Amino acid sequence: MHLSLTTPRGAVVDAEVEEVTAPGALGEFGVLPGHIPLLSALQPGVFVYRTKDGSRVLAIAEGILEVARGASGDKILVLVEKAVGGAEIDTDAAAKELMAID
Repeated sequence: MHLSLTTPRGAVVDAEVEEVTAPGALGEFGVLPGHIPLLSALQPGVFVYRTKDGSRVLAIAEGILEVARGASGDKILVLVEKAVGGAEIDTDAAAKELMAID
């Protein structure tokens, strides 16, 4: 499957993947090869994709995910407001932001 994850700032992921797990509006769901066509709203949360080299984790903001099947194979298109890799997350800033919500 080909995964394309894009934000308003540009492409974040453009890779062949074996599995995707996403935070859907109605709960977390997974996508494997051969998945039926799907369009889902995404809520902020953890987005995981697995390639033959291992898994990668992103924190994403709200957006949409589409699974499409075509002659060239399955495609997963993800459009989100923001996506940040685990190593790029500023934990101090995130903690302050969470405290401000309470």
